Amino acid sequence: MNLKEKISNWLNPHSNVDYDSREFEWCIVGNIVDQNYWGEEKEIKHGTKQFRPGAKVYCMPEFGGMGHESIRVLGKPRKQRRLINVVIRSRLIKNFRIQKVYHPKIQEVVGSHIFYWHNRRTKTELKNLEKMVVYLNTLSNEVE
Repeated sequence: MNLKEKISNWLNPHSNVDYDSREFEWCIVGNIVDQNYWGEEKEIKHGTKQFRPGAKVYCMPEFGGMGHESIRVLGKPRKQRRLINVVIRSRLIKNFRIQKVYHPKIQEVVGSHIFYWHNRRTKTELKNLEKMVVYLNTLSNEVE
């Protein structure tokens, strides 16, 4: 291995890994809340600006230093068919759970995300994800 390859492997250790080697990826998914408070007047809104109520979103919890107050999600928006990647408040998502993802485009995004790389292919992968799901379910804040 020459010096250039060593440096590139050091800078990006996951660059030469084949993402298609797994049949599926484990992912934390959730649903957008139906009603939530918005603004200073506490107006009740349905869903979020980007997503309809009940929309399924694939979560990538990467802002741990802020207590996961905000979370990066991948999902289908209100008025488009393509997937979007946005950061929204964790309180706007309910029913966090773990699911297998088979869709190639979503699998590529999830498989290359740093949060899932730390838990990937370990014997405790599901246990670590379950701990995160339990924590994220405490953050949901839906209007009853």
